Amino acid sequence: MLSTFESLPDEIIMTIVKYCGDTCAILRTFLGLNQRLNRILIDKRLHLLTDFLHINVRDDYYNSQVFQQSYQQLLSINTRIDEQELSLILQRLLSFHIQQKYIQLRHEFQLLQEKFELTRQSFTHSDITQLDNELKRTFDSFSQNQTSTNSIELIKSLVYTKGARCDCDDYELCRYNLTKIVNEHVLSLVNNLSYQSLISANSYFELFKALLISNSSLINNRDYVGNGGCKLAFFLVYTLYKLQYFYHGIYPGPVNMKCYRVLVDIFLLVIQCQKRIVDNEGSIRRTMLDILKMICQINNDISIQVIQWELLKIVIDEYVTIANEPLDEFLTYEFRDVFKNLFKNRRLDVLSHLYRDVQFEQFFNIGNYTREYLDIMTRSQDGRKLFYKMLDDNLLESIFSEKKLIFILLDKKERKLLEKLLKSSPHLIHQLDEDGNDPLLYICIKVYGCRHRIIQDLIKSGADLQRTNFKGQNFIDTLQLQKNRKLFKKLIEHEIISFDEQQINLVKNFDENS
Repeated sequence: MLSTFESLPDEIIMTIVKYCGDTCAILRTFLGLNQRLNRILIDKRLHLLTDFLHINVRDDYYNSQVFQQSYQQLLSINTRIDEQELSLILQRLLSFHIQQKYIQLRHEFQLLQEKFELTRQSFTHSDITQLDNELKRTFDSFSQNQTSTNSIELIKSLVYTKGARCDCDDYELCRYNLTKIVNEHVLSLVNNLSYQSLISANSYFELFKALLISNSSLINNRDYVGNGGCKLAFFLVYTLYKLQYFYHGIYPGPVNMKCYRVLVDIFLLVIQCQKRIVDNEGSIRRTMLDILKMICQINNDISIQVIQWELLKIVIDEYVTIANEPLDEFLTYEFRDVFKNLFKNRRLDVLSHLYRDVQFEQFFNIGNYTREYLDIMTRSQDGRKLFYKMLDDNLLESIFSEKKLIFILLDKKERKLLEKLLKSSPHLIHQLDEDGNDPLLYICIKVYGCRHRIIQDLIKSGADLQRTNFKGQNFIDTLQLQKNRKLFKKLIEHEIISFDEQQINLVKNFDENS
């Protein structure tokens, strides 16, 4: 029997549904109740999916393979949708949108720049000087809080129809430049949910696009950061990944998603400019490193999570495309901080992408930082879970030197991690250090304190009890060292070894049938 709600026409149900929350809330509430509601929810007239992407209805999106696959998945749901399944569908749509947006901006930027140069060439030098001065006066009016829709339209007209170019001082202590205006008028609003303005964030985006088309080098404008200045890309990355304005407090508030989406578009525009300026490799590399050093734990918000990931992939791809500078000491130091941040925030997804998908192997075996990274991971339970996850994904030994890894864990007496490592990579039980010590000899000679249980585990794992190091010492010899008297007693007390007057008998204390 139909309910009163279900007897309503599709158009009325669509109107009602629009007042039931955002896209995620509506899909969680109504999807899977019956096939008719499923069809209504994915109907282009309701435009739930494009609302989620914050775009107008576009036929090219609706006809794309990604959208069609998502439609089929949503249409086939016949029970209350699983939260993870819904997240995956929406993530795929948003990833597609970011990629398409970047491609669209690339083509649009190139066409507008070509048109701008042709327009500029059609005026005399005297005319160009006057037009440039008029543009600069209009731009400078923003510093006097004289921002208006009319001034934005005037700047766009001067750029697109007159070929006027905007020049600003890059110096961070100058009165006004592009980076300062982006900070003041857009980035400062990212945590302000109640802000009301006559000028929309999209209008500011169109303004910045016109200015950058007139002069891509404006991205080199700096703003003050306390000990110098940083360029526009730095402040955008900070807000996009730290989710707060650089000049505000240390605790981010709720995010104004309309503002955040505009920041994404501005950032994609800046990447296009970085590709066109002198030292494009250095600029894109700097942006990539800034992201990798600022990226935090995976955000719970689906949109923010996907946007941050897709922007990182775009920047990495652009860097890989143009990179030709050799690995130097400075870059080595930079990646040390990158890896510290990734381990601290348990970003195994980023580590895996860098190593496997992008082939950044040269950055993983730089410097002697294995101990430092392991210290970060072993400080917390979450860090240890990351260690186990990296082992399960066969990533740990790819990132760390196998030789260093086993001996550092012995130094730290990380029994459980050693057990997991040796189970995953049994060959490490025979790894030698620079003095010819295998793990069993190493822990007896170079490690202090309570070690008897680790020795028991090493014996169980197949340690060679007859091996000698470069000094001719074997396991029996090491147990007779002065420093190992207490250890020797512990091994006997726990029946790990037995002793008689003739010899030391090593006993494998585990079930032979196990």
